[in-house]
Amino acid sequence: MSAHYDFVIIGNSAAGLQALRTLRRHDRKSSIAIIDREDCPAYSRVLTPYYIGGQIPREGLDIVQHSFYSKLSATTLFGQAVVALDPDNHSLKLADGSLVTFGKLLLATGAEARTLSVTSDRSCVLRHLADADKLAELLKEAKSVTAIGAGLVSLPLLSHAPEPMEKHLVIGSDRVFSRVVDAEAAEIIEAQLESRGLKIHKRDDIAEIHEGRQLELQLNSGQRLNSDLLVIGKGVTPNTRLAVDAGLEVAEGVVIDDFCRSSHPDIYAAGDTAEGKDFTSGEKTIQGNWMTAVEQGENAALNMLGRGCAYQGSLKNNITEIFGLEVATIGHYQDSEASQVVSSWNKVTGRFRKVFLDEKHRVIGATMIGETNDSGLYYQLVSTRSTFPGRELLNGTANYAQTKLRLA
Repeated sequence: MSAHYDFVIIGNSAAGLQALRTLRRHDRKSSIAIIDREDCPAYSRVLTPYYIGGQIPREGLDIVQHSFYSKLSATTLFGQAVVALDPDNHSLKLADGSLVTFGKLLLATGAEARTLSVTSDRSCVLRHLADADKLAELLKEAKSVTAIGAGLVSLPLLSHAPEPMEKHLVIGSDRVFSRVVDAEAAEIIEAQLESRGLKIHKRDDIAEIHEGRQLELQLNSGQRLNSDLLVIGKGVTPNTRLAVDAGLEVAEGVVIDDFCRSSHPDIYAAGDTAEGKDFTSGEKTIQGNWMTAVEQGENAALNMLGRGCAYQGSLKNNITEIFGLEVATIGHYQDSEASQVVSSWNKVTGRFRKVFLDEKHRVIGATMIGETNDSGLYYQLVSTRSTFPGRELLNGTANYAQTKLRLA
């Protein structure tokens, strides 16, 4: 059994969804298929900690309904895994043995969560809906929870778990959010987390897990933690197996050019599986954020349509809320990456701003703690290579509208 489509998208999250929208916005006639191994419409991974913690219902995760795809006349091959890609013959083999051929292909296959070498039935990563369902069930009867890895999975999940629960965080580095903020910002964040009852165990790891009424977690430091549940948030690995086996150029991710095109002229990549140009440094990177995936999905689709649209490059853009504290990072976030750094820290309001500038005083990054309503403005400053407007913006005394007008 085989079928042919003008455009095929593998992946049904941010990049794949935006690519589908863009293709159909500009082309109402070509045939499009979207393939994904999960048998459901697109949902928000960002919101899964709220679902696990019982703060929103399962349907609150949905981004679109089944009707979305039918309205765009897209064939959905959900619950199907792609097991092989043949670039020369423009074909895909699915797990059920069927064959799909394509004119142009988008790899929006995302990434998979890293696991531990030691596991338990009461330990789980958080990447897919099935993981969220499992964690939601485990959390119902739990009195204590431990998470390993201080990134954008573990901390939001701990934050939205019920308040009375005993919460532990084990991290291998010397600070939380080590790939998101610098040491100064991390210290401020950690003080807030510990004041809310989170117990942080730094420069440590889980060596053994012993089963019992509770999980007994043996740490490398010799300490033992008893927990009802273990959340594994050790980062992700891009899904590149299809690309590697097909002979495409792959480094950490599928290497793409300025048009989101892989080393094959008819195969494109976007999102967490794509390794493309960073906006500020120009170096190849995987940002792993929702906005980058959306931007690359749209750019890839435009180029699949022959529009010849260059992508300016991806930008770090992480915004989250943990234990009642808003944190945002745009662009660069380390002193070593900047020629000049300006900062402001109000201990009374909890408002922290740190802005990173290049040698021409242009904004190349910003870290915000406290309310983050101005994150969009900082994103605009970085993405337009604007010079820093002044300390009144840093201290929150500038008029937002006037500042935007000045940048126009």
